[in-house]
Amino acid sequence: MAEAEATSIGRFFAEDGPAALALVERQLNAIHMRAQVVIGFAAVAVTTTGFSGRLIAGTNVWAQASIIAGLVIILSACLVIFLRVLSVDWVISRHLQPQLQPTLVRIIESRNRKTRAYRLGSAGVFIGLSVYAVAIAIMLLNPEPLSVPVR
Repeated sequence: MAEAEATSIGRFFAEDGPAALALVERQLNAIHMRAQVVIGFAAVAVTTTGFSGRLIAGTNVWAQASIIAGLVIILSACLVIFLRVLSVDWVISRHLQPQLQPTLVRIIESRNRKTRAYRLGSAGVFIGLSVYAVAIAIMLLNPEPLSVPVR
C-alpha cells in the first residue's frame, strides 16, 4: 500500500523530490494538529474533575467508578497519542534515502502508523469521555443535596 502510494506521488510530482516530501510532511503535520485537538478534549475532562470531581463522585459509588474509569481511559488514550503520534520524528534525518521512492515509502509507512495510533487514541478519548459523561448523568439524575465537605 505505501509503495503504491509512493509511486503515485512520485509520478504526480514528476520525481520532484522536494515537492513530494512537502506533501507527505503536510500530511504528518495534519495528524499532529488533530492529535493536539484530541488532547485538548481530554484536558476538558481533567479540568472538569478539578472543579466538580468531588461533587460528581459524592453522588454514589457508580458515579465514583464512572469518573475514575473515564479518567483512566482518557489518560491512557492520551499516552498512546503522546508516544505514537506526537513523538518527534525528524523526517529527513530518519527516513531520507538516496532515492525518492524508498524515502516516500518510509515516510508514508510512518504516517500510516501515526494515523492508526491517532485513531486508536481518539477512540479511547471518546470512550473515556462517554464513561465520564455517565458519571455526570448519574449526578444529574440524583438531585438530592450533597453533603460533600468543601476544603
